[in-house]
Amino acid sequence: MSEESELFGRIGGTEGLSKIVDTMYELVLADPELSPIFQHADMERVRKMQFEFLAGAFDGPLNYAGVELTAAHRNRGIRAQHFAKFCSHFADSAKQHGVSDRDIDNALGRLATFKDKITGEMNVDG
Repeated sequence: MSEESELFGRIGGTEGLSKIVDTMYELVLADPELSPIFQHADMERVRKMQFEFLAGAFDGPLNYAGVELTAAHRNRGIRAQHFAKFCSHFADSAKQHGVSDRDIDNALGRLATFKDKITGEMNVDG
């Protein structure tokens, strides 16, 4: 197994990722720019779906079984700046739970590949 595919284990596996997700949503819900996005959301369900999504993205044993990302985030007003703040809260949470800078960077790189699906914006380089 390659070092990159062991990311799920290095961030703490199921227990570690659960703690990261919980702390991340504390930060997200305290953020005046992000909290309105979740105003009417079932946060227990959101946390569960986020855990499954991240576990799959980080080569864990679970695969995300929720709604396709573009459909799930459509018409929620999520833009690139929201995605960046969300990722920043993920990074801060992971750091609080002892994840190395290298693994946080690796995780953020994986999350970046989903930005267009979540924001509905296309990243076009000339």
